[in-house]
Amino acid sequence: MPSCISYRWVVVFAALTVRAIVYGITYTSGIVYVIVLRKFQTGKAETSWISSIVTTVMFASGLPLGRLLKSFGWRIIAISGGLIAGVGLFLSSLSTQLTFLILSYGFVTGFGCGMAYMVATVAVPVYFLGHPRQKIAVAVASCGTGVGTFVFSPIIQQLDSAYGSKGLFLVLAGVALQFCTIGLIFRPVSSKNTEKCEKLAASWHFLKNPGFYVTHLGIFLAGFGDSVIYGHLGEYAETLGFSNDKGAYLYSIIGISVMLLKLLQGAALDAKVSTSLPIKLGMIFYLLGGVSTISLLFSDEYYVLVIYSAVFGASTAATGGAIVVGILETYYGHENLELTLGMNLAFFGVGNLLGAPLAGSLFEVQDSYTPVMILVTVTKILSSFLLLLVYIFCPQVHRVLQIKISSTEEEEEKLNKEEFPNIFMENERTPLLNGGKHSDIYNVTKEITESELELDTSS
Repeated sequence: MPSCISYRWVVVFAALTVRAIVYGITYTSGIVYVIVLRKFQTGKAETSWISSIVTTVMFASGLPLGRLLKSFGWRIIAISGGLIAGVGLFLSSLSTQLTFLILSYGFVTGFGCGMAYMVATVAVPVYFLGHPRQKIAVAVASCGTGVGTFVFSPIIQQLDSAYGSKGLFLVLAGVALQFCTIGLIFRPVSSKNTEKCEKLAASWHFLKNPGFYVTHLGIFLAGFGDSVIYGHLGEYAETLGFSNDKGAYLYSIIGISVMLLKLLQGAALDAKVSTSLPIKLGMIFYLLGGVSTISLLFSDEYYVLVIYSAVFGASTAATGGAIVVGILETYYGHENLELTLGMNLAFFGVGNLLGAPLAGSLFEVQDSYTPVMILVTVTKILSSFLLLLVYIFCPQVHRVLQIKISSTEEEEEKLNKEEFPNIFMENERTPLLNGGKHSDIYNVTKEITESELELDTSS
């Protein structure tokens, strides 16, 4: 069992690498979309299903995988994910029809990547449970999304130029198999951390909270808007007269922006300025993504696309990582994180499924990307507004701490009435000998909000 504290950061690096590969394969689907569009000479709407399905399956797989992780463990799921993704990409290299490619790349590869992604997403918060640097650790691991988009975008473009789509998918298959090697790093957590997790019994009570559905409607809309941009930005650049290479560079800029903003967001959340900071940041960045999209309606200069890509990257950085983990923990409980995170990925995935194809259909009907960009603007602004409703009307979750307090019988009345007036005393006493003086140990439970928490509970 890994007991050294530094091993936590090895897990962070492993999670970062997994996420880089996952996003490098799935979130460069906008580039793959252009390649497939050119190869099969199909319509924009039907071809758009490739980029939508691969990301949707990847995220939606989180719902069943939450249970599978508990049954089979992180290693088996990560290694299995690598094998499945590798097979899917190998089959994609043999495809001669769009339908077959949607099945192999969209469904098979997407599910395999989803398995590895789920392990990388869950492992870091668990390894850093109670650690003061949990949010920055989650943010560093989440930077893999930006790294993958930045690194893979030009590589995929070059591989297609040098070897064609068949060679491209074969190389990606070999890369996906690296999940099998990296998966070995995700060892089970120590018994101490396991005990901490088991003390917080998960429940499905959050499903009775209306705010949960409002939150995830916002997540759905954010995923919808992101899917449109990731799936069509390269093609949009081509319609303006820019080359494939320049379109690919835009995805690299998005990747850099995602990476930097995730780090900054994680650092801000670890500062613990306010428990409402995660949802406030979510509102700001979703709104920023919607407002910035309007700029594309007024200019077709490449430098505007470059600036927009950087701003969009900042916005999409808020749809995952530390901000989402912070929102889910604050409003629906840390003990429910595996359940709520799996459902979060599912909602986000459905948004990804619908965004790009609907945008493709809208383009074919209007023969213009203007209504598409208006659609993105509206969905991103609405997602920000829905988080605002949650912030205003939904209470933050109460955490329950068990605190042991030693006192004499004479101090009991003072303890109850003055120092801890809202604490519920349990009738459990264990007589101890303290220099011949009798004293009692009480198991004390108090419900407090995160904002009231001033104690260091990491021990």
